[in-house]
Amino acid sequence: MRLFDSMKPQLVRALVVVGLAATGAVLLFYTVAYLLTPLFAWLSPTLNPTLYDLGFYGACPLQKYVSSDVTGLRTTAIKWDESCDNGYVLLTPSGDSVGAPGPTIIDSQGEVVWKAEGYQVTTNLKVQKYKGQDYLTFWSGKKWGSLGAGSYFMLDSSYRVAYEVKAVGENMFGDLHEFKITNDDTALLTVYHTVDADLSPLGKASSGWLTENTFQEIDIATGELLFEWRASEHVDLTEGYMWNPFGGYLRNSPFDYYHLNSMDKDSHGNYLISARHTHTITSLSPTGEIQWILGGRHNQFTDLSGGAALDFRWQHDARWWSEEEGILTLFDNQEGGVLNREGPYSKGMMLKLDVANRTVELLHEYISLQKTRAPSQGSVQYLPESNHMFVGWGHSPAFSEYSLNGTLLCEHHFGASWLHVWNRAVSYRSFKSTTWVGRPREPPSVKIEDQTLYVSWNGATEVVAWELQGAVTEADDYEFTALDVIDKEAFEESFELTDLWEYTRFRVAALDRTGQVLSHSEVVSYHYEGGWWRTIFAVLAWAVVFTICWHVYKRIWRWKHTGANGFKWKSYELRTRQIPK
Repeated sequence: MRLFDSMKPQLVRALVVVGLAATGAVLLFYTVAYLLTPLFAWLSPTLNPTLYDLGFYGACPLQKYVSSDVTGLRTTAIKWDESCDNGYVLLTPSGDSVGAPGPTIIDSQGEVVWKAEGYQVTTNLKVQKYKGQDYLTFWSGKKWGSLGAGSYFMLDSSYRVAYEVKAVGENMFGDLHEFKITNDDTALLTVYHTVDADLSPLGKASSGWLTENTFQEIDIATGELLFEWRASEHVDLTEGYMWNPFGGYLRNSPFDYYHLNSMDKDSHGNYLISARHTHTITSLSPTGEIQWILGGRHNQFTDLSGGAALDFRWQHDARWWSEEEGILTLFDNQEGGVLNREGPYSKGMMLKLDVANRTVELLHEYISLQKTRAPSQGSVQYLPESNHMFVGWGHSPAFSEYSLNGTLLCEHHFGASWLHVWNRAVSYRSFKSTTWVGRPREPPSVKIEDQTLYVSWNGATEVVAWELQGAVTEADDYEFTALDVIDKEAFEESFELTDLWEYTRFRVAALDRTGQVLSHSEVVSYHYEGGWWRTIFAVLAWAVVFTICWHVYKRIWRWKHTGANGFKWKSYELRTRQIPK
């Protein structure tokens, strides 16, 4: 007890120090986040991207709105060129700092255009044609590690589900990696499932568990299975590069030696597939037989670029750019996790193949401004309207646009680049579309808060201006009058209602480029709080303040001119006291 009493002052001091340190840390955080960071960004706008990438705004800065419940991304442009100012960027943000994940469309300036938050984890949002019509397509389901089990959704221009495509077979579920609509109006999709296998060639158990890599071709209209291919039936287990000493011994931890992540189909019915763990791009015949292999342990091509063309590792998203010319694109990760690092940074690649002579040549590379290294995911897309290339950096929260020859034109970040290794914000792939037109069936959303009317319309792509309309009567036969028009420059815009106290009902009209009304919002009632009473109160308040100031002035003036003997405050009078000699 005496020991405790003797230690009590030290414990108190320690608690005080800890409390002061914690308080100081909180104050420092809020000072930096809400005072110094905005101040620095305002004083020197060029610092804003650096502060963003360092995480001063958070690992994935988000934007909330008044008129809508969706949460938007706050992106930053670290490089910009006016030639990128067209179309929409399609993302599927996820990660610990994203908040409410969901398929997301933003414009070229980073403003949200559409977001859906009613799905599970989503990946691979893009615009694809089916029977001549554009659809938004994506995968949604449950995800564990790098695999998933779900289905594929096709949304029409009103964002309603037109088709839901599922894998065929018992215990077969669509995987997150691929959903490709072919020119035959069929869908190619990846399926991962666990099977028992002899893993002794890998130095593992003879009775182990393997991740079977399968892709299926499905008739979208009927759901019929048209074709199925399984990697284990064609590719030896020893062709992989993935090192995982713990995989394969338990059913819930199977070994993935192949990791199929993209498929494409040419005009002859051949399939082009990418396998991340074997570092290969393979061509399959319409019946599934291997025609040729690019890269990996059994590469069949001679590199005419001194090794640069075959220098891809752990790649994603292999596509034909020109089937006739033998040109394909891919995303070269150069990393398969902390245990499987190859090169210093990731990149997009364009290769030219001479299949007959089995040669390959590197045409162009697409490297990010910061030489980003994405340990997983990623995509490369050709934009025919601008002749540009568009690269999504997968695990790194960024997307870039290039000229065809590889000159970087624009780059946006939607998360702090210095924190991307912690998986705070990612998008499996990133795509751009100049053709998507969204026409939601729901009307624009409006909400009045603090004498301001806010308006937004989630998914509408044709709105160029908003028109505020008001009515002055509570009767049912009221008519609206156009009061104000503003340009639509962001997801949410606002109108000030302070000077419109005589109007009791409001609505907002969405206008297209020709000035035609696309839709009206719902009517909202509004009664100006304050009106004349607020004006009278303000006048009286100023009168009181003026009266007090006037009386104080008079007292001070009198004190200066008559001395302390004449200064009085309330009933108290200052007098001098005679000091006896």
